[in-house]
Amino acid sequence: MTEIRPSSKPTQPTQLARLFSIRWRLMLPLFAAVLLIVMIGAYALANNLGNEVEVSQRGILLQSSRAVTDRAAQLYDRHRTEAQRTAFTIGVAEAVRDGNTQALQPILESLISAGDLDALIVADREGNEVIGVQRVAAQGGPERVVSTGTGMMQSPVVQAVLFENVVGATGLLLTPQGVMLFTAVPIDLGGEPIGVSLVGARLDRVLADLQGSALVDLALYGPDGDLLQTTYPETETRGPLNLPPEVFDQALTTVDQLPERRFEIEATIYQAIYQPLTFGPQTLGVIGTLIPDNAPFVTETGRQITAIFAAALAGGVVTVAFIAAGIIAGRAERVTQVAEKLAAGETAARTRMKAVDEITAIGQALDRFADAAQEQQDALRQALRRQRREAAHLVAVLESIPDGVIVQDTEGRVVVMNDQARSLLGSQRVFRSSGLHELTALVQQVMGTSLAPGLYALGDPQRVNLDDRMLSAQAAAVLTQTQHRIGTVILLRDITDHVRQERAREEMLNRLAEDIQVPLASLGRTGAGVQSDLARSFAREVTRQAVALQKMILDMRELANVDALSVRRAQRILRLETLVWAVANEWRQVAQVSGLQMVLQFDRKGLFVLGDEKRLRWAIGNLIDNAIKYTLPGGALSLEIKEESEGMATLRVRDNGVGISPDDRPNVFTQFYRGTPIRPDGSAIRVPGMGQGLYIARQIIEAHGGKIQLKSTVGVGTAVYFGLPLTAPIGIEIPPLPENMEGETVQLPAGFASEWDSVNRR
Repeated sequence: MTEIRPSSKPTQPTQLARLFSIRWRLMLPLFAAVLLIVMIGAYALANNLGNEVEVSQRGILLQSSRAVTDRAAQLYDRHRTEAQRTAFTIGVAEAVRDGNTQALQPILESLISAGDLDALIVADREGNEVIGVQRVAAQGGPERVVSTGTGMMQSPVVQAVLFENVVGATGLLLTPQGVMLFTAVPIDLGGEPIGVSLVGARLDRVLADLQGSALVDLALYGPDGDLLQTTYPETETRGPLNLPPEVFDQALTTVDQLPERRFEIEATIYQAIYQPLTFGPQTLGVIGTLIPDNAPFVTETGRQITAIFAAALAGGVVTVAFIAAGIIAGRAERVTQVAEKLAAGETAARTRMKAVDEITAIGQALDRFADAAQEQQDALRQALRRQRREAAHLVAVLESIPDGVIVQDTEGRVVVMNDQARSLLGSQRVFRSSGLHELTALVQQVMGTSLAPGLYALGDPQRVNLDDRMLSAQAAAVLTQTQHRIGTVILLRDITDHVRQERAREEMLNRLAEDIQVPLASLGRTGAGVQSDLARSFAREVTRQAVALQKMILDMRELANVDALSVRRAQRILRLETLVWAVANEWRQVAQVSGLQMVLQFDRKGLFVLGDEKRLRWAIGNLIDNAIKYTLPGGALSLEIKEESEGMATLRVRDNGVGISPDDRPNVFTQFYRGTPIRPDGSAIRVPGMGQGLYIARQIIEAHGGKIQLKSTVGVGTAVYFGLPLTAPIGIEIPPLPENMEGETVQLPAGFASEWDSVNRR
């Protein structure tokens, strides 16, 4: 018999057998179906692309024309607001009535700069120009031209305001600088119109504001159909932009459908839509919206050829992708087999691939993984033993901490609770019933301050009432070096005695304030009914001393409540100018009664800070109070916003009072310290107080993240500088400043800065 020996190698399938395998029998029909679908889809998509481009261009035109209408309404509102601002500015109506151009010129120049206006004209009730200010382009920058005496009665916009009682009118006027768009409102005095306030804008700036997009151009036509202004670049062939009369009339009269037309400029086809330009209550003319016609498919033949080419290209791409997928599939199958062997525990399995593409790079990486698996396994065993030793050490450390410590995992389960926490709570069951576990579940996931390496606060410390005790609970997140949260920690502390002391102090202050207010009110009623000047003077003096005592109680209350946490809870975005005006108007009458002149000076405007308005007003008011107390009658004091530097707004309170001696200067911010101010005649100045006003003011400013310092010269005056961190009003609607905030606060007198210049240099 013949011996049959098994072959040493398994029979490898031939290429033909692979081609007709089950995998390829499924792949080839799928490939044919995908190829057919892709080619048909590419043909249909390319064939319809021309029509889609044309439809999309018309949609852009319609959307742009609607946007022009919306922006025109917004621009009218802004111009009307600026015209009303001029009409309502203090002193304008009286100057128009008196024809006082000298008083009007600085006001108009300030308003035209603040509002970024091109022209600002004020006319009287006869339509004569009292004064007009226009900005003209100059080589060194924009300059202003002032005009007076121009007769404007024939202008329809002026007539509409003066004789037709129109609240806001608009129109195009010819000026020495060309045709401009004006918006007019009446100027009233005592309920009667005495003039007109006109705000003008150059047509090129108007079209720039209306354009809104670089994809389209605009063309403005006047009431007679003439082209007035366009955003189209200056060329010699702008004739096609001229509008035929029938299209102009159709644009003005047609309501339901906007006229369209196509024209050519310098070998470029443009498509345009025309509509009335309504600016406020008047229609000023017609405005056209233009866009280049960039449709790539002009003829039916072009669309067909392009569609066939797109279908062929898509078919070639699918074929190449199919062949490449077959090659990649074989490599991926090899990598999969080795991965399955490694998963089954065959650590000797390798792909033996060299990295020539992504799949072979994965195979090579899989081989490196298999080589390092045993080393990593040994390292994990060592890390586990080290982790157990560290866990035992951590438990010992937690037990030595005097505060209660509760450690939770990411699911909220208690992992560790030291003996102090059990003593405070009684048991772990009380932890759930007390609601302490909700501290880590309800707080925002934004990390707060760093309490220790890898430990970050979650929110502020909370007070928890448990039976007859008050506990302070601080929740914190435990993070890894990669900022991944792995658990939470709650620190507990018994603050029962501290809370009782706070309540007792608050009750004492409330009782003390009530005990002062009742006799103060009785004394005021008694003093009002007494006819004797001596008795009334005595009652006023006692009242003044009682008010000072109330202020001392308020100082004590503020001293107990000023900290960074309380400030942060009450802070909001504040306009710095509004804050300064409010403080100045609170102390204005006090300064006037003391015979002092109060001055406000804003070197920077439009600044915003984040702070507690109540405490900031108290701190700044205390600085003003000190300036009033130590400045002799006839003197002056100022509250100033100086500058912005390194994210801080700098403010200053100055006075030309008696000053602070060099011995007292280092201690003025010390609690309960009271200096010895002396008048020029050598007599001491005695004012009631506890000597903690400047101390609390510094506490408030530093709690906001600011700094405060003081400069003073005896006999010259004192200047207190303090800074507050700036913020931005993003996402917050800040109301505009009222126009009557100034009250009776006087303006900066001549020579004011030079008199105190020596204080600034010290």
